[in-house]
Amino acid sequence: MTKKSVAWIVLAFAFAPSEVGAGEVDVEFIVEAPRDTPKDAVLHISGGAPALGNWSGSGVKLRRQDDGTWRGRVKLPDAQSVEFKITRGDWRSVEKDATGGEIANRKFTAASGLTVRAKVARWAEEGKHADRAAARPPAKSTETGDIRLHEAFESRHLGNRRDILVYLPPDYDKRKDRYPVLYMHDGQNVFDAATSFLGIEWKADEHAERLIHDGRIAPMIIVAIANTPDRMNEYTMVRDKSRGAGGRGGAYAKFLVEEVKPFIDRTYRTNPGREHTGVAGSSLGGLISLEICRRYPEVFSHCGVISPALMWNDDAILRELESSDNAWMKRVKFWVDMGTAEGRQIESFNAAVKRTRRLVEILDKAGLSRGRDYEYMEVEGGQHNEAAWAARFDRVLLFLYAIDESSE
Repeated sequence: MTKKSVAWIVLAFAFAPSEVGAGEVDVEFIVEAPRDTPKDAVLHISGGAPALGNWSGSGVKLRRQDDGTWRGRVKLPDAQSVEFKITRGDWRSVEKDATGGEIANRKFTAASGLTVRAKVARWAEEGKHADRAAARPPAKSTETGDIRLHEAFESRHLGNRRDILVYLPPDYDKRKDRYPVLYMHDGQNVFDAATSFLGIEWKADEHAERLIHDGRIAPMIIVAIANTPDRMNEYTMVRDKSRGAGGRGGAYAKFLVEEVKPFIDRTYRTNPGREHTGVAGSSLGGLISLEICRRYPEVFSHCGVISPALMWNDDAILRELESSDNAWMKRVKFWVDMGTAEGRQIESFNAAVKRTRRLVEILDKAGLSRGRDYEYMEVEGGQHNEAAWAARFDRVLLFLYAIDESSE
């Protein structure tokens, strides 16, 4: 099938509000750009709000002024907390620090008459000439193995469409075996740098190919479900008033269980039983994976809870689990992890390690045994991004799908 870039590449760790409410205010941006920025360049403020493009890479357009600065305006809900970065139209042209390294998201709180000033030290080298996008060749795909694309898969539960990518194990077409299935969120980031956020993928296909070839995990199918601009709402079960978003997670879970899984089971040689079915994701994807297994333990038996956004709605998931008997947990095998640097990188993750330890305590109280029923990994210096998750995703696969689990 013909591959295409997924249209919506949404920042996995954005937690600013995503819906506009009453009481809008006018916010002005004034940006100083590097000297080598062409005078006719169009800069963009891309961030966690619809008016800022919902992390699409574009957003509010800034135009060069006679004084050499780039300026633009936007209306935002009063008192809305916003995170953003400056680009020249896409993530390959995002701003960098003076050495070419990544910078933290910029932040402000919307207020009447606010002027947000910023100075860009350097552009990403790949995007140095981002204004000439029409002449730029498409990014090279990094997919490995047999990956099949189902474009614009429609959901009646969510009322939208998205791409679904399916990794098949080696020699799938030459065998008659049936295979376990792992469903993953933020699917455009899972297999291919050409479609992933900032061009960094999880390398789930490369990890699976290597571990299967080495006989360390069972041959398996990985289903990568792309996100949409409604990601923050779809990956959360309840609305977070402080962020003005959330609450469509129940519909997303039904989409996975009642629409995606039946389609995959019809189309591919799966082992459809719960003992062969798992779900995994990072950040809000880790949160919704936990929630899906809680709601559907009769469907899923493996759960990857990677850098989970447990702080959503004032730690609601933790408070609920701490007041429940959690008998469902005994039917699920869990991978849980968190990087120790995630809180320094993202303000809303400043107590992330403490929260994941609370989740581990809940697993212990439910009667689960570490190393057998669950594994918890604190990654020293680990950050909240695709590169960090790619670096340890083989560990996730090994724990959940090892052929000889007693040796893990």
